[in-house]
Amino acid sequence: MNYFHPNVKTLQHEPQNRGYLVVFGNLNKCLYVMLIVVCSICCSLNMNKLGAGEPAKKKQKISQLIARDVNVFLLSAHGKKLNDATLFRSTTPGYMLSRRLSADSSESSKPAPLGLITFEGPAVKDIDVLIEFPSGRFLSHWPTARIQSKRIYWRSQNLLKNAQPSMNMAEQHWLRHLQNSDRLFVKGLDKTERFILYDVELNHVPRIVLSHSKDGHFQIQNSQAFPLEHVTILQPSMEKEGWKLASIEQIPGIKKEKKSETKSSKTAKPKVADPLSEENLKSTAKKKKTNQLAVLGGQLRAIGALPTLAKTSAKPSTKPKAVAPAAKKVPAVEVPFSENASQSQASILSIWEKKLVELGLGKPEITHVLNILRQHAFRKDQATVVYCMDEGYLDKILPIEITPFPDVTRRIAIVILLDADPALQKRIDQLILQLGDTNWEQREAAQKKLEEYGKAAQSQLQKASKNKDLEIVFRAEQILSKLK
Repeated sequence: MNYFHPNVKTLQHEPQNRGYLVVFGNLNKCLYVMLIVVCSICCSLNMNKLGAGEPAKKKQKISQLIARDVNVFLLSAHGKKLNDATLFRSTTPGYMLSRRLSADSSESSKPAPLGLITFEGPAVKDIDVLIEFPSGRFLSHWPTARIQSKRIYWRSQNLLKNAQPSMNMAEQHWLRHLQNSDRLFVKGLDKTERFILYDVELNHVPRIVLSHSKDGHFQIQNSQAFPLEHVTILQPSMEKEGWKLASIEQIPGIKKEKKSETKSSKTAKPKVADPLSEENLKSTAKKKKTNQLAVLGGQLRAIGALPTLAKTSAKPSTKPKAVAPAAKKVPAVEVPFSENASQSQASILSIWEKKLVELGLGKPEITHVLNILRQHAFRKDQATVVYCMDEGYLDKILPIEITPFPDVTRRIAIVILLDADPALQKRIDQLILQLGDTNWEQREAAQKKLEEYGKAAQSQLQKASKNKDLEIVFRAEQILSKLK
Protein backbone atom coordinates (compact mmCIF):
# COMPACT_ATOMS: atom_id res chain seq x y z
CA MET A 1 0.00 0.00 0.00
CA ASN A 2 1.34 3.34 -0.99
CA TYR A 3 0.93 6.02 1.69
CA PHE A 4 2.71 8.77 -0.26
CA HIS A 5 1.09 11.68 -2.04
CA PRO A 6 0.11 11.02 -5.63
CA ASN A 7 2.53 13.74 -6.82
CA VAL A 8 5.34 12.09 -4.98
CA LYS A 9 4.29 8.85 -6.45
CA THR A 10 4.35 10.45 -9.85
CA LEU A 11 7.79 11.79 -9.23
CA GLN A 12 8.99 8.46 -8.18
CA HIS A 13 7.48 6.81 -11.23
CA GLU A 14 8.27 9.69 -13.63
CA PRO A 15 11.94 10.70 -13.17
CA GLN A 16 11.81 12.97 -16.26
CA ASN A 17 9.49 15.49 -14.51
CA ARG A 18 11.90 15.82 -11.61
CA GLY A 19 14.50 17.53 -13.82
CA TYR A 20 11.97 20.14 -14.95
CA LEU A 21 11.03 20.97 -11.35
CA VAL A 22 14.66 21.46 -10.38
CA VAL A 23 15.17 23.87 -13.26
CA PHE A 24 12.06 25.86 -12.38
CA GLY A 25 13.14 26.01 -8.72
CA ASN A 26 16.49 27.47 -9.65
CA LEU A 27 14.81 30.02 -11.90
CA ASN A 28 12.53 31.09 -9.03
CA LYS A 29 15.53 31.59 -6.79
CA CYS A 30 17.30 33.74 -9.40
CA LEU A 31 14.22 35.85 -9.95
CA TYR A 32 13.83 36.32 -6.20
CA VAL A 33 17.46 37.47 -5.85
CA MET A 34 17.13 39.83 -8.82
CA LEU A 35 13.95 41.30 -7.30
CA ILE A 36 15.77 42.00 -4.02
CA VAL A 37 18.67 43.68 -5.89
CA VAL A 38 16.31 45.89 -7.93
CA CYS A 39 14.39 46.93 -4.81
CA SER A 40 17.60 47.83 -2.96
CA ILE A 41 18.83 49.93 -5.91
CA CYS A 42 15.50 51.80 -6.11
CA CYS A 43 15.54 52.48 -2.37
CA SER A 44 19.07 53.85 -2.55
CA LEU A 45 18.13 56.13 -5.47
CA ASN A 46 15.11 57.44 -3.58
CA MET A 47 17.23 58.13 -0.51
CA ASN A 48 19.72 60.06 -2.63
CA LYS A 49 16.91 62.12 -4.09
CA LEU A 50 15.59 62.91 -0.64
CA GLY A 51 19.06 63.79 0.59
CA ALA A 52 19.60 66.06 -2.41
CA GLY A 53 16.23 67.70 -1.84
CA GLU A 54 16.94 68.72 1.77
CA PRO A 55 19.48 71.45 0.94
CA ALA A 56 17.12 72.79 -1.70
CA LYS A 57 14.41 73.16 0.92
CA LYS A 58 16.87 74.81 3.28
CA LYS A 59 17.94 77.22 0.55
CA GLN A 60 14.33 78.16 -0.01
CA LYS A 61 13.97 78.96 3.68
CA ILE A 62 17.18 81.04 3.68
CA SER A 63 16.22 82.78 0.44
CA GLN A 64 15.06 86.05 2.05
CA LEU A 65 15.55 89.62 0.93
CA ILE A 66 18.12 91.17 3.27
CA ALA A 67 18.72 94.93 3.18
CA ARG A 68 21.81 96.34 4.89
CA ASP A 69 22.36 100.03 5.58
CA VAL A 70 25.89 100.76 6.82
CA ASN A 71 27.26 104.17 7.80
CA VAL A 72 30.61 105.41 9.06
CA PHE A 73 30.58 108.94 10.50
CA LEU A 74 33.56 111.16 11.23
CA LEU A 75 32.98 113.55 14.15
CA SER A 76 35.09 116.16 15.89
CA ALA A 77 34.66 116.53 19.65
CA HIS A 78 34.59 120.31 19.07
CA GLY A 79 32.26 120.20 16.07
CA LYS A 80 28.51 120.18 15.61
CA LYS A 81 28.07 117.90 12.59
CA LEU A 82 28.56 114.29 11.60
CA ASN A 83 30.70 114.05 8.44
CA ASP A 84 31.28 117.80 8.48
CA ALA A 85 32.30 119.11 5.04
CA THR A 86 35.53 120.47 6.54
CA LEU A 87 36.70 117.14 8.01
CA PHE A 88 37.57 115.31 4.78
CA ARG A 89 37.38 115.58 1.00
CA SER A 90 35.47 113.49 -1.51
CA THR A 91 37.21 110.50 -3.13
CA THR A 92 34.24 109.15 -5.09
CA PRO A 93 34.61 108.66 -8.88
CA GLY A 94 34.12 111.73 -11.04
CA TYR A 95 30.72 110.61 -12.33
CA MET A 96 29.38 110.65 -8.75
CA LEU A 97 28.82 114.38 -8.41
CA SER A 98 29.50 115.77 -4.92
CA ARG A 99 29.12 119.10 -3.13
CA ARG A 100 32.11 118.19 -1.00
CA LEU A 101 35.50 119.43 -2.19
CA SER A 102 37.32 116.82 -4.26
CA ALA A 103 40.55 115.35 -2.97
CA ASP A 104 43.84 115.89 -4.76
CA SER A 105 44.92 113.31 -7.29
CA SER A 106 47.49 111.94 -4.82
CA GLU A 107 44.72 111.23 -2.27
CA SER A 108 41.91 110.17 -4.63
CA SER A 109 42.32 106.48 -3.74
CA LYS A 110 41.94 107.02 0.04
CA PRO A 111 38.65 105.76 1.54
CA ALA A 112 36.20 108.36 2.84
CA PRO A 113 33.15 107.93 5.12
CA LEU A 114 30.12 107.05 2.98
CA GLY A 115 26.72 105.50 3.59
CA LEU A 116 26.14 102.16 1.85
CA ILE A 117 22.94 100.18 1.11
CA THR A 118 23.10 96.66 -0.34
CA PHE A 119 20.54 93.94 -1.06
CA GLU A 120 20.95 90.17 -0.86
CA GLY A 121 18.43 87.48 -1.75
CA PRO A 122 15.91 86.88 -4.55
CA ALA A 123 15.27 89.30 -7.39
CA VAL A 124 12.52 91.85 -6.65
CA LYS A 125 10.74 94.24 -8.99
CA ASP A 126 9.50 97.76 -8.27
CA ILE A 127 11.09 98.60 -4.90
CA ASP A 128 11.31 102.10 -3.40
CA VAL A 129 14.07 103.42 -1.11
CA LEU A 130 13.47 106.64 0.83
CA ILE A 131 15.98 108.33 3.17
CA GLU A 132 15.05 111.41 5.17
CA PHE A 133 17.35 113.87 6.92
CA PRO A 134 15.35 116.16 9.27
CA SER A 135 18.45 118.17 10.25
CA GLY A 136 21.20 117.96 7.67
CA ARG A 137 21.95 117.87 3.96
CA PHE A 138 22.99 115.42 1.28
CA LEU A 139 26.33 116.06 -0.42
CA SER A 140 26.40 113.15 -2.85
CA HIS A 141 24.51 110.02 -3.91
CA TRP A 142 24.65 107.22 -6.48
CA PRO A 143 22.76 106.01 -8.50
CA THR A 144 20.83 109.14 -9.37
CA ALA A 145 17.66 109.82 -7.39
CA ARG A 146 15.07 112.50 -6.72
CA ILE A 147 15.90 114.98 -3.95
CA GLN A 148 13.01 116.81 -2.30
CA SER A 149 13.62 119.33 0.51
CA LYS A 150 14.64 116.93 3.29
CA ARG A 151 14.55 113.55 1.56
CA ILE A 152 16.15 111.51 -1.19
CA TYR A 153 14.06 109.00 -3.12
CA TRP A 154 15.07 106.05 -5.33
CA ARG A 155 11.77 105.18 -6.98
CA SER A 156 10.74 101.99 -8.82
CA GLN A 157 14.08 100.20 -8.59
CA ASN A 158 14.45 96.59 -9.75
CA LEU A 159 16.74 94.21 -7.86
CA LEU A 160 18.34 91.83 -10.36
CA LYS A 161 20.67 88.85 -10.13
CA ASN A 162 22.47 89.59 -13.40
CA ALA A 163 23.08 92.96 -15.01
CA GLN A 164 25.86 95.30 -16.06
CA PRO A 165 26.77 98.44 -14.04
CA SER A 166 26.25 101.69 -15.87
CA MET A 167 29.77 102.88 -15.05
CA ASN A 168 32.82 100.72 -14.37
CA MET A 169 35.26 101.90 -11.73
CA ALA A 170 39.00 101.61 -12.06
CA GLU A 171 40.46 98.38 -10.69
CA GLN A 172 42.56 100.24 -8.12
CA HIS A 173 39.68 102.35 -6.80
CA TRP A 174 38.76 101.66 -3.17
CA LEU A 175 35.06 101.14 -4.05
CA ARG A 176 35.77 98.61 -6.81
CA HIS A 177 35.26 95.62 -4.48
CA LEU A 178 31.56 96.55 -4.20
CA GLN A 179 31.09 96.16 -7.95
CA ASN A 180 32.80 92.76 -7.78
CA SER A 181 30.63 91.55 -4.88
CA ASP A 182 27.71 89.09 -5.03
CA ARG A 183 25.01 91.60 -4.06
CA LEU A 184 21.91 92.25 -6.16
CA PHE A 185 22.03 94.88 -8.88
CA VAL A 186 19.90 97.98 -8.29
CA LYS A 187 18.46 99.01 -11.65
CA GLY A 188 16.56 102.28 -12.07
CA LEU A 189 15.30 104.06 -15.15
CA ASP A 190 18.73 105.01 -16.45
CA LYS A 191 21.37 103.73 -13.98
CA THR A 192 22.38 100.29 -12.72
CA GLU A 193 24.71 99.51 -9.82
CA ARG A 194 25.31 96.80 -7.19
CA PHE A 195 24.83 99.25 -4.34
CA ILE A 196 23.44 102.60 -3.24
CA LEU A 197 25.93 105.17 -1.93
CA TYR A 198 25.19 108.44 -0.18
CA ASP A 199 27.19 111.15 1.56
CA VAL A 200 25.20 113.00 4.23
CA GLU A 201 26.12 115.76 6.70
CA LEU A 202 23.96 115.66 9.86
CA ASN A 203 23.63 118.08 12.75
CA HIS A 204 24.89 116.45 15.93
CA VAL A 205 26.63 117.89 19.00
CA PRO A 206 28.83 115.31 20.76
CA ARG A 207 28.50 115.37 24.53
CA ILE A 208 31.35 112.97 25.19
CA VAL A 209 34.29 113.86 27.43
CA LEU A 210 37.42 111.71 27.38
CA SER A 211 39.77 111.99 30.35
CA HIS A 212 42.34 110.03 32.35
CA SER A 213 41.63 108.33 35.65
CA LYS A 214 44.05 108.25 38.61
CA ASP A 215 45.24 104.82 37.49
CA GLY A 216 46.15 106.14 34.06
CA HIS A 217 43.21 104.48 32.30
CA PHE A 218 40.80 106.29 30.02
CA GLN A 219 37.34 107.23 31.25
CA ILE A 220 34.37 108.57 29.31
CA GLN A 221 31.50 110.81 30.41
CA ASN A 222 28.50 110.34 28.13
CA SER A 223 26.01 113.21 28.54
CA GLN A 224 23.88 112.06 25.61
CA ALA A 225 20.45 110.51 25.99
CA PHE A 226 21.46 107.32 24.16
CA PRO A 227 24.14 104.73 25.01
CA LEU A 228 27.42 104.13 23.22
CA GLU A 229 27.81 100.54 22.01
CA HIS A 230 31.01 98.54 21.43
CA VAL A 231 33.32 101.36 22.49
CA THR A 232 37.04 101.14 21.64
CA ILE A 233 39.77 103.71 22.26
CA LEU A 234 42.90 103.61 20.10
CA GLN A 235 45.89 105.26 21.72
CA PRO A 236 49.12 105.51 19.70
CA SER A 237 52.05 103.84 21.44
CA MET A 238 55.76 104.52 21.34
CA GLU A 239 56.27 101.52 19.09
CA LYS A 240 56.14 102.04 15.37
CA GLU A 241 52.73 101.26 13.87
CA GLY A 242 51.34 100.17 17.23
CA TRP A 243 48.29 101.19 19.28
CA LYS A 244 47.07 100.38 22.76
CA LEU A 245 43.46 99.22 22.75
CA ALA A 246 40.94 100.02 25.49
CA SER A 247 37.42 98.68 25.10
CA ILE A 248 34.06 98.31 26.82
CA GLU A 249 30.77 96.92 25.52
CA GLN A 250 28.46 99.80 26.52
CA ILE A 251 28.51 103.24 28.14
CA PRO A 252 24.96 104.20 29.21
CA GLY A 253 23.43 107.57 28.44
CA ILE A 254 21.56 109.94 30.72
CA LYS A 255 17.94 109.08 31.37
CA LYS A 256 15.63 112.05 31.24
CA GLU A 257 13.52 112.33 34.37
CA LYS A 258 9.80 112.75 33.77
CA LYS A 259 8.32 115.70 35.60
CA SER A 260 5.47 114.63 37.87
CA GLU A 261 2.53 116.93 37.43
CA THR A 262 0.28 117.40 40.46
CA LYS A 263 -3.20 118.82 40.41
CA SER A 264 -2.13 121.93 42.33
CA SER A 265 0.67 122.71 39.83
CA LYS A 266 -1.69 122.73 36.89
CA THR A 267 -2.70 126.30 36.13
CA ALA A 268 -6.43 126.76 35.86
CA LYS A 269 -7.78 128.38 32.73
CA PRO A 270 -8.75 132.05 33.37
CA LYS A 271 -12.43 132.82 33.08
CA VAL A 272 -13.33 135.12 30.21
CA ALA A 273 -15.05 138.25 31.63
CA ASP A 274 -18.09 139.71 29.90
CA PRO A 275 -17.19 143.28 28.80
CA LEU A 276 -20.85 144.41 29.11
CA SER A 277 -21.38 143.09 32.62
CA GLU A 278 -22.20 145.57 35.45
CA GLU A 279 -18.97 144.84 37.33
CA ASN A 280 -16.80 145.37 34.26
CA LEU A 281 -18.54 148.66 33.39
CA LYS A 282 -18.07 150.03 36.96
CA SER A 283 -14.34 149.09 37.02
CA THR A 284 -13.79 150.70 33.60
CA ALA A 285 -15.46 153.97 34.74
CA LYS A 286 -13.39 153.96 37.95
CA LYS A 287 -10.11 153.55 36.04
CA LYS A 288 -11.08 156.37 33.67
CA LYS A 289 -11.85 158.73 36.55
CA THR A 290 -8.57 157.85 38.29
CA ASN A 291 -6.58 158.65 35.16
CA GLN A 292 -8.34 162.01 34.77
CA LEU A 293 -7.54 162.95 38.40
CA ALA A 294 -3.90 161.91 37.92
CA VAL A 295 -3.60 164.18 34.86
CA LEU A 296 -5.23 167.10 36.72
CA GLY A 297 -2.91 166.60 39.72
CA GLY A 298 0.11 166.70 37.45
CA GLN A 299 -1.00 169.97 35.88
CA LEU A 300 -1.58 171.61 39.34
CA ARG A 301 1.87 170.52 40.54
CA ALA A 302 3.41 171.99 37.43
CA ILE A 303 2.08 175.52 38.29
CA GLY A 304 2.89 175.09 42.01
CA ALA A 305 -0.71 174.81 43.22
CA LEU A 306 0.01 171.39 44.77
CA PRO A 307 3.18 170.22 46.56
CA THR A 308 5.34 167.61 44.84
CA LEU A 309 5.12 164.14 46.27
CA ALA A 310 8.22 162.62 47.88
CA LYS A 311 9.62 159.60 46.10
CA THR A 312 8.99 156.49 48.12
CA SER A 313 11.84 154.00 48.25
CA ALA A 314 10.91 150.58 46.95
CA LYS A 315 10.61 148.05 49.71
CA PRO A 316 12.79 145.00 49.27
CA SER A 317 10.81 141.99 48.21
CA THR A 318 10.47 139.33 50.84
CA LYS A 319 9.97 136.61 48.23
CA PRO A 320 12.83 134.12 48.16
CA LYS A 321 14.87 134.09 44.97
CA ALA A 322 14.40 131.11 42.72
CA VAL A 323 17.37 128.79 42.93
CA ALA A 324 18.51 127.29 39.65
CA PRO A 325 18.48 123.49 39.68
CA ALA A 326 21.92 122.01 40.10
CA ALA A 327 23.35 120.39 36.99
CA LYS A 328 23.33 116.64 37.17
CA LYS A 329 26.87 115.32 37.31
CA VAL A 330 27.54 112.67 34.70
CA PRO A 331 29.44 109.69 36.10
CA ALA A 332 32.67 108.77 34.33
CA VAL A 333 32.91 105.17 33.12
CA GLU A 334 36.39 103.68 33.10
CA VAL A 335 37.47 101.96 29.89
CA PRO A 336 40.16 99.38 30.70
CA PHE A 337 42.97 98.43 28.36
CA SER A 338 42.50 94.99 26.85
CA GLU A 339 46.24 94.28 26.83
CA ASN A 340 49.29 96.04 28.22
CA ALA A 341 51.27 95.54 25.03
CA SER A 342 50.52 97.55 21.92
CA GLN A 343 48.73 95.88 19.01
CA SER A 344 49.08 96.19 15.29
CA GLN A 345 46.50 97.75 13.03
CA ALA A 346 45.65 94.37 11.52
CA SER A 347 44.93 92.74 14.88
CA ILE A 348 42.65 95.60 15.98
CA LEU A 349 40.77 95.48 12.67
CA SER A 350 40.29 91.72 13.09
CA ILE A 351 38.54 92.41 16.42
CA TRP A 352 36.17 94.84 14.69
CA GLU A 353 35.63 92.35 11.87
CA LYS A 354 34.32 89.76 14.35
CA LYS A 355 31.96 92.33 15.85
CA LEU A 356 30.61 93.30 12.43
CA VAL A 357 29.96 89.63 11.61
CA GLU A 358 27.99 89.31 14.86
CA LEU A 359 25.98 92.40 13.88
CA GLY A 360 24.87 90.69 10.65
CA LEU A 361 27.08 92.27 8.00
CA GLY A 362 28.45 90.37 5.03
CA LYS A 363 31.87 90.46 3.41
CA PRO A 364 31.25 93.47 1.08
CA GLU A 365 29.89 95.63 3.91
CA ILE A 366 32.65 94.59 6.33
CA THR A 367 35.35 95.41 3.79
CA HIS A 368 33.76 98.83 3.22
CA VAL A 369 33.75 99.62 6.95
CA LEU A 370 37.26 98.32 7.62
CA ASN A 371 38.71 100.37 4.74
CA ILE A 372 37.32 103.57 6.29
CA LEU A 373 38.44 102.62 9.80
CA ARG A 374 41.93 101.84 8.52
CA GLN A 375 42.18 105.30 6.97
CA HIS A 376 40.60 107.53 9.66
CA ALA A 377 40.59 105.77 13.05
CA PHE A 378 44.32 105.14 13.44
CA ARG A 379 46.06 108.42 14.30
CA LYS A 380 49.66 108.79 15.45
CA ASP A 381 49.14 112.18 17.11
CA GLN A 382 46.01 111.55 19.20
CA ALA A 383 43.77 108.90 20.70
CA THR A 384 40.50 108.23 18.86
CA VAL A 385 37.20 106.81 20.10
CA VAL A 386 35.27 104.38 17.88
CA TYR A 387 31.76 103.25 18.82
CA CYS A 388 28.47 102.03 17.37
CA MET A 389 25.61 104.53 17.40
CA ASP A 390 22.37 103.52 19.08
CA GLU A 391 19.98 102.25 16.40
CA GLY A 392 17.03 104.16 17.88
CA TYR A 393 18.93 107.44 17.62
CA LEU A 394 20.04 106.57 14.07
CA ASP A 395 16.39 106.06 13.06
CA LYS A 396 15.64 109.48 14.54
CA ILE A 397 18.30 111.53 12.75
CA LEU A 398 18.36 109.50 9.51
CA PRO A 399 15.13 107.50 9.01
CA ILE A 400 15.00 105.06 6.10
CA GLU A 401 12.01 103.37 4.48
CA ILE A 402 12.16 100.52 1.94
CA THR A 403 8.90 99.49 0.25
CA PRO A 404 7.91 96.67 0.04
CA PHE A 405 9.53 95.81 3.35
CA PRO A 406 12.51 93.42 3.14
CA ASP A 407 12.41 90.23 5.18
CA VAL A 408 15.45 91.41 7.16
CA THR A 409 16.78 94.96 7.60
CA ARG A 410 20.06 95.68 9.34
CA ARG A 411 21.21 99.21 10.16
CA ILE A 412 24.63 99.97 11.63
CA ALA A 413 26.34 103.33 12.15
CA ILE A 414 29.92 103.57 13.40
CA VAL A 415 31.27 106.88 14.71
CA ILE A 416 34.95 107.84 14.74
CA LEU A 417 35.35 110.58 17.37
CA LEU A 418 38.39 112.82 16.85
CA ASP A 419 39.97 115.63 18.90
CA ALA A 420 38.76 114.19 22.23
CA ASP A 421 42.23 113.23 23.54
CA PRO A 422 43.05 115.35 26.64
CA ALA A 423 46.73 115.39 25.57
CA LEU A 424 45.80 117.01 22.25
CA GLN A 425 45.43 120.51 23.74
CA LYS A 426 49.06 120.47 24.89
CA ARG A 427 50.08 119.43 21.40
CA ILE A 428 48.14 122.36 19.91
CA ASP A 429 49.81 124.81 22.32
CA GLN A 430 53.22 123.57 21.18
CA LEU A 431 52.24 124.01 17.53
CA ILE A 432 51.06 127.58 18.17
CA LEU A 433 54.45 128.42 19.69
CA GLN A 434 56.03 126.79 16.65
CA LEU A 435 54.25 129.34 14.44
CA GLY A 436 56.81 131.89 15.65
CA ASP A 437 59.86 129.66 15.10
CA THR A 438 62.89 131.18 13.41
CA ASN A 439 62.91 128.35 10.84
CA TRP A 440 60.46 128.96 7.98
CA GLU A 441 59.91 125.22 7.38
CA GLN A 442 58.97 124.71 11.04
CA ARG A 443 56.46 127.56 10.84
CA GLU A 444 54.90 126.13 7.67
CA ALA A 445 54.68 122.63 9.14
CA ALA A 446 52.98 123.93 12.30
CA GLN A 447 50.46 125.96 10.30
CA LYS A 448 49.59 122.98 8.09
CA LYS A 449 49.08 120.75 11.12
CA LEU A 450 46.87 123.30 12.88
CA GLU A 451 44.75 123.60 9.75
CA GLU A 452 44.23 119.82 9.87
CA TYR A 453 43.08 120.02 13.49
CA GLY A 454 40.51 122.60 12.44
CA LYS A 455 37.90 123.40 15.06
CA ALA A 456 39.81 121.51 17.74
CA ALA A 457 42.37 124.34 17.69
CA GLN A 458 39.92 127.21 17.10
CA SER A 459 39.66 128.50 20.68
CA GLN A 460 43.43 128.41 21.21
CA LEU A 461 44.03 130.11 17.86
CA GLN A 462 41.68 132.93 18.86
CA LYS A 463 43.82 133.50 21.96
CA ALA A 464 46.97 133.34 19.80
CA SER A 465 45.63 136.14 17.58
CA LYS A 466 46.36 138.49 20.49
CA ASN A 467 49.93 137.25 20.98
CA LYS A 468 52.86 139.66 21.20
CA ASP A 469 54.65 137.82 18.39
CA LEU A 470 53.32 139.29 15.13
CA GLU A 471 54.27 136.17 13.17
CA ILE A 472 52.07 134.03 15.44
CA VAL A 473 49.25 136.57 15.14
CA PHE A 474 49.50 136.65 11.33
CA ARG A 475 49.50 132.88 10.90
CA ALA A 476 46.78 132.31 13.51
CA GLU A 477 44.49 134.76 11.69
CA GLN A 478 45.20 132.98 8.40
CA ILE A 479 44.16 129.62 9.88
CA LEU A 480 41.02 131.12 11.48
CA SER A 481 39.97 132.67 8.17
CA LYS A 482 40.22 129.25 6.51
CA LEU A 483 38.14 127.66 9.27
CA LYS A 484 35.38 130.22 8.72
